[in-house]
Amino acid sequence: MRKSKVWLWVTLIVVLGSFIWMRGLYGTARSIITTKPAPLSKTTLFPAPEYTSYRMDLKIDPINLEVLGYSVITSKNTTGTDLKELWLTTYPNAMRDKATTPAPVSAYYSGFDPGWLTISSVLVNDSAASCHDFGISNRIDLPVPLKEGEDLTLEMKWKAKVPRAAYRYGSKGGVILLGHFYPVLNVKNDQGWHTSSNTQFGDPFYTQSADYMVRLWAPEAYQIAASGEILSIQAEDNGWQSILINASKARDFALAAVYNYQIYNAAVDGVKVAGFFNGRNPSIEQQVLKQAAAVIKYFSCTYGSYARPQLVLVQGPMKGFQGMEYSGLIFLAEEVFSPEYDEQRRAFLVAHEIAHQWWYDMVGNNQLTEPWLDEGLANWSARQYLKTVEHRSVQNQSGKEAINLEQGLTDMDSKSNYLDTAYQGGENFWYQLEDELGEEKVLQVLRRYLADYRFQTATTEDLRRIISRHSQTPLEYFFERWFTSH
Repeated sequence: MRKSKVWLWVTLIVVLGSFIWMRGLYGTARSIITTKPAPLSKTTLFPAPEYTSYRMDLKIDPINLEVLGYSVITSKNTTGTDLKELWLTTYPNAMRDKATTPAPVSAYYSGFDPGWLTISSVLVNDSAASCHDFGISNRIDLPVPLKEGEDLTLEMKWKAKVPRAAYRYGSKGGVILLGHFYPVLNVKNDQGWHTSSNTQFGDPFYTQSADYMVRLWAPEAYQIAASGEILSIQAEDNGWQSILINASKARDFALAAVYNYQIYNAAVDGVKVAGFFNGRNPSIEQQVLKQAAAVIKYFSCTYGSYARPQLVLVQGPMKGFQGMEYSGLIFLAEEVFSPEYDEQRRAFLVAHEIAHQWWYDMVGNNQLTEPWLDEGLANWSARQYLKTVEHRSVQNQSGKEAINLEQGLTDMDSKSNYLDTAYQGGENFWYQLEDELGEEKVLQVLRRYLADYRFQTATTEDLRRIISRHSQTPLEYFFERWFTSH
């Protein structure tokens, strides 16, 4: 065991001995930020990004692998009708049972270990409300209906258990990956509430952008990577640190707590690029950071400027995914940095995950019902980067047979079906559209797509309308190949 690891455990034991649970945690989030009132939007989509903020106080307990949380979510009822209930996604509960966990068996390095999230108290506009646990979803019954146009303040105390698993929500070897770890307001529109499903593959999420302000307590021995910008780090006198993080117009908020990592930094066109890597293959790690900067520059020039002051890449233990995207933060599996990993595959993966900063973070979609929208476009964008910037040979997929892109995650019977449809089929759609319109016209379509739906959510029908406006000939025959059930 390395000397640094011994010091880590000594620090944690000392800290645990003097640990006063949640000192100053609850009740402080109200003072972090204030929300300025805005004119009521005409949309019936809820929660509307322009009115929604998440203020969270979090404390990471690395001994018990728990996250203690206090959330204050503010928004406005933009549904066009009174609200009698709210629905939340509580994704950690997907890993509560061995029979239903989406993490593969290989992720549980010491046998199955459950993950979960419990909400202990709820206030809605200062009145107590009841919360009902449905696993990956929770329903809050409002004590008084929320009138159309009325402001909402939702306060929750909660605790999340992080499983001992190499996964996007899990921990192994001193690395804690926290993706989709906190309660999130579900989307409601004219079709009703969109609740998540516990699928065995893919990203069963549909989230709106919001402003995040987070106060995080973590042991000083840990390095923290986060969505958004770290505004301040303050050491406390008990071995802990208090970190203030801001993420504006973020699709989600994710964290990683790592120990004894090598941190690399670069900059491109005013954007900071940081890599939190384990330091075992420094030449590959430096190359990944260099590629990340080149990808940001290419996509910014091609589609529109990157939305955030920084992008952080984190190497972590992760089975079932080689990469995972969040707002301003990307997880990359440890194997990606191995010298045996194919170099072009690595470059493609980095470009694909960064493409999600445009086609997921900036332009959102319902990943449960229309997974092709972000995954297929991220694939096509990554190959455009490889062809244009790295001058690699890229095989055109336009000759492939069309596949039914109307399938959602719950319509697919296997991970291979998901990959063939959302990734490969979605990518082939763009290659065949390129054959129809030409590459420059397709790029014009995507620039308009980004401009029209920046920090909003889009549907297949929204994209189809933009494509049709940029086409000089009717494309009904083309769309029928992809969106009529086969």
